[in-house]
Amino acid sequence: MNKTKFAVIADPHYYSEKLGCSGSAYERRAGSDQKMLAPSRGTVLAAFEEIKKSGAQFLMIAGDLSNDGERCSHEEMREILYEFKKTMPVYVITATHDWCCDGNPRRYDGDNIYNDVDTIPPEELHEFYKDFGLDDAIAEFHTHQDKVSYVVRPCEGLTVFCLDDDQNGEGGSGYSEEHFQWITEQTENAKKRGDIVLGMQHHHLHLTEFDRVINGRGSVEYRERLCKRFADIGFPVMFTGHSHMQHLRKIESDNGNPFYEMNVGSISGYPAPIVYVEADETGLDIKTEHLQSFTYNGETFTNDYLKAHATRLFTKVIDAAVKNEKRDFSALVACLGINEEKANKIWIIAKPALKWLDKLTVKKAARIMNFFSFGKAIDKSAAREIGSHKVMDIVYSTFHSILDGSLTKHEEGSAYYTVFTQAMAFPYRFVKKLKIKNSGLIRTLNHVKNAAPELMTGGPLDNNNYFIEL
Repeated sequence: MNKTKFAVIADPHYYSEKLGCSGSAYERRAGSDQKMLAPSRGTVLAAFEEIKKSGAQFLMIAGDLSNDGERCSHEEMREILYEFKKTMPVYVITATHDWCCDGNPRRYDGDNIYNDVDTIPPEELHEFYKDFGLDDAIAEFHTHQDKVSYVVRPCEGLTVFCLDDDQNGEGGSGYSEEHFQWITEQTENAKKRGDIVLGMQHHHLHLTEFDRVINGRGSVEYRERLCKRFADIGFPVMFTGHSHMQHLRKIESDNGNPFYEMNVGSISGYPAPIVYVEADETGLDIKTEHLQSFTYNGETFTNDYLKAHATRLFTKVIDAAVKNEKRDFSALVACLGINEEKANKIWIIAKPALKWLDKLTVKKAARIMNFFSFGKAIDKSAAREIGSHKVMDIVYSTFHSILDGSLTKHEEGSAYYTVFTQAMAFPYRFVKKLKIKNSGLIRTLNHVKNAAPELMTGGPLDNNNYFIEL
């Protein structure tokens, strides 16, 4: 095949202004989310303009096109796609947020939240978006929800699978056995044509140590088995979304066959990645660019704005405690699912604790951990070197690293790396020292400990720029 360039984005979560974009209810919701709500229109339009100028030959969108399945959001997103399609083909899949899987669609008016929002059911989505991939399909498979996986051949020598993995028929994401057999057959057909095979699905498969903290044990084991099954049928690369985290991972099957997953962050939130891929018979050259600015309501916002927005809820909760603003505190923690009555009860404890945490430095934190470990938890020399750093600044920086795949890297052996990894290991070692027998807690804290090096360095592969040899 000739060299082909294409773009991949994930999780636009387009939000229609018809659902409300002002008032206290909307502001609380908008301020508690890593991604944009109403300004998502600005991020989507700006990303599409960048892609038009990139030389890409087609675009793949890995699900969650709408905020939460609202018909008005879908209709506006589809109009944008029709306009973009005048430049290049677009292949989309839909996912759980495209049919409001939680059954809780919302609009906002002043202080009120209403659920009388028309949504698109899953069985209508393939017809609604048929002009963006399905009409070009050379094969398709309908799931038990009547959602569709399909195969396209955007150019000679390349077969692309656009897979719906919302439900496997057993209560989780993935594929029924019949569905996977169809994938296997279509992969064999592609190999007979001599094509490179790659695909996209919405839910990420290969879980990092951080992912394992928040995912069930069964989910981890199932996903690893699925990665190895893809590897063994000769399906080596999958682009995914869902997590809003940028990472590239490789896993090998028991037979030594490789499988790569490129998990792409949300285009409507920090770091707003656009993944460009140049493909030929030798492999895939992946390069990630980030949306540097977008315009909404005549105002220009930068990537730094997205970065600050990602941690806005936490910074505002602490700020409310520091400024002694109880009403703001109660409204903000309500976004975390804590009702006003409970918020008032914890205010007495939370206010001094958050004030203390806001001022806490590495030097003080290291002293506390070393006190409980008889000086064994944190390297004193490393702690002195970065002692003036505020702990919460490190927390925010770490959260950004989770989202962007560690664009800011800290070298192994540096003071920052040493203190951070030792601090992340402290809870696990402390619990083990106390001989606590809770296996679930120990497993979770072990994952936290093991996640620390990846959060500092990005892990074994470059999560944003990498060549996958095929």
